[in-house]
Amino acid sequence: MMRESKCPFMRLTFFLLSLLVRASDALTPALSFRRAVATATPQRSRSLGVSACHNGHRFDADKHAADGNGEIMIVGAGWVGSRLATHLHDRGELVRVTNRPGIDQRHKEPYFEPVPLADDVPRHEFDITDPTTWDSLPAPETLQAAVVTFATKTGTCELFWEQYLQYVPRVVCYSSTAVYQVGVPGQHVDEHTPLRDSPRALAETYMQERGATVLTIAGIFGEAQGARGVCNCLTSYVQSGAVLNGGKIVNMVHVDDIIAATAAVLALPADAERGVRMNIGGHDFKLRELMAHCRHVATPEVMDSDDPNSKLVSSNYLLNRVLPPGFAFKEPFLAPVPYAVTK
Repeated sequence: MMRESKCPFMRLTFFLLSLLVRASDALTPALSFRRAVATATPQRSRSLGVSACHNGHRFDADKHAADGNGEIMIVGAGWVGSRLATHLHDRGELVRVTNRPGIDQRHKEPYFEPVPLADDVPRHEFDITDPTTWDSLPAPETLQAAVVTFATKTGTCELFWEQYLQYVPRVVCYSSTAVYQVGVPGQHVDEHTPLRDSPRALAETYMQERGATVLTIAGIFGEAQGARGVCNCLTSYVQSGAVLNGGKIVNMVHVDDIIAATAAVLALPADAERGVRMNIGGHDFKLRELMAHCRHVATPEVMDSDDPNSKLVSSNYLLNRVLPPGFAFKEPFLAPVPYAVTK
């Protein structure tokens, strides 16, 4: 309750303060976590590169990111995210991660199983589709960057951006080369290729237009004998019942190259490569080449024709502007395969 005052000016001041209190109480519960940190942390302007003031202290988000202050949050520490977090942690970065509530990371199938994280890496239970979990996250202004590793969709993406991600100095989002429209088999695809009208592509465009850096990733492979070795990927593809087409063009990139590209983006100056999409395409090859490498036994179901969804993904933008000179993607066929993949 506001106290009474005989001074007209003070009475007007108390009246205006009471209106502010009522307006604050009217905010939705979904914004409660923003109120909880507002008195302790400055809010960043929605305009890129604009600083904000809070309690008389100027907060420069761009300088904050450029100086390397704050932590890097990996939003989704799955198969790739956990490896990225480990790489950054081993390099001396302050890292924290999120996982969906109720997910036991130790009992996932090998194809999806993350690597163990160091004990000093903070973990947060977070589900982008459940706003009640958002208040478990740290204040966004305390972060140096956030890397969203999972597919986003319209609806939840916009709300999470407006309430959280827009206040993080740098946001990196992982995408998939499947978002590109392909008109003819073997089409050359770069960052100017039109996107499909899919919920994922629309969500990514929303964030990109507001400053996020989108890394568009081809099929992912790992070490030859691991669950995501190229031949084990072929095994999974065959076991799913898919009909093999030797003429299909496949684009695959090693997880280490994804990590290297992400780390390079995070190391850029604060205002560099914001609001852009960059491909991490790795190498392309015909499926028949993979079958030969893995010593796959041909079956009557194997075709050898042009695949309408085949594409050649260009990574030239990333190679020329972000990665160091002479960088080369890891080859998928270097390690010998001592066994045959059969259906």
